[in-house]
Amino acid sequence: MAQTVPAGAMWGLPAKPNKGTPPKCFNIASRVQKSSIEQPLSCRVHPVAVLKVLDAFVRKPEGAKRTIGTLLGWISEGSVVDITDSFPVVHKDTDEGVLMDQDYHKQMLALRQKVSPREVVVGWFSTGDEINATSAVIHAFYCTKESQFTPAAVLPGPVHLLIDTSLAQQSFGLHAFVNVRTSVAESLLQFHEVPLRVQTSTAEKSGISQLMHARRATREAQASGSNPKDLAALDGFVGGVRELLSLFRRIQEYVKAVQSGKVEGDLAVGRGLTTALCAEPVIDASAVENLCNSSLQDALMVVYLSNLTRTQISIAEKINSQYNLSVDA
Repeated sequence: MAQTVPAGAMWGLPAKPNKGTPPKCFNIASRVQKSSIEQPLSCRVHPVAVLKVLDAFVRKPEGAKRTIGTLLGWISEGSVVDITDSFPVVHKDTDEGVLMDQDYHKQMLALRQKVSPREVVVGWFSTGDEINATSAVIHAFYCTKESQFTPAAVLPGPVHLLIDTSLAQQSFGLHAFVNVRTSVAESLLQFHEVPLRVQTSTAEKSGISQLMHARRATREAQASGSNPKDLAALDGFVGGVRELLSLFRRIQEYVKAVQSGKVEGDLAVGRGLTTALCAEPVIDASAVENLCNSSLQDALMVVYLSNLTRTQISIAEKINSQYNLSVDA
């Protein structure tokens, strides 16, 4: 039997979202906190924080199994924790537990807050695929005042970001957990997984697109046996225009297929296209051409006047020099 492919996948459109499974929890409680019934806690991590964690993992000391560090950010939109930055903390895993350089953490935090005073400690990160016994020791440190974490009503405890660097799965593993205390066992650390998504800004999207473009160019150069181009030699503007044109062609093909009845139209895609096309004002082509011509004429007039002024100044200097020579004679 032939395998059926969704209509949206033919045009590179995202599939309709299905109901996801709820986050996992590691205790007997049923919610993150009592005040979060109406507004559940969620986290947004920026790519810069993840890239710094991966860079620290690549540069970890020889023999180290993981990398830990501090997460910086702020609480926004009521119950959303924005993780905007991170930095690693020097540590050493031993058979008895884990040793952390707390002075290094304090010095790095002081330097970071001089650059961005808004960013505060919101939690800590660790590389790996599971929470082990030593995670309780590290989490206990970030719960104290020495870590300079400030509890809030929305975030009473630090966030634990677990990043799977083993690449055993096809997707990149990012999980966020929070600790909840109950009256059953005060000394027991109970981690709940909270919703987490990657939040990218326009500048970060451009940077990631440039990195992916350099990666594709390197692979193509290696396949052809030539030397790969330097990242500075790649023109990001040209690549962005080409990507935009390819998206327009894909949208045009999809719209024609819907109009001809070959593909069933999606209301969400139609609304998205309408919103994107109506976001920019529609300007007549003749008006744009007249605007460009008038701007060009103004620029040429300025260049002509500047050259005329320069010529008059040089003539005046020569006349003054000849007059001064005749007077001296």
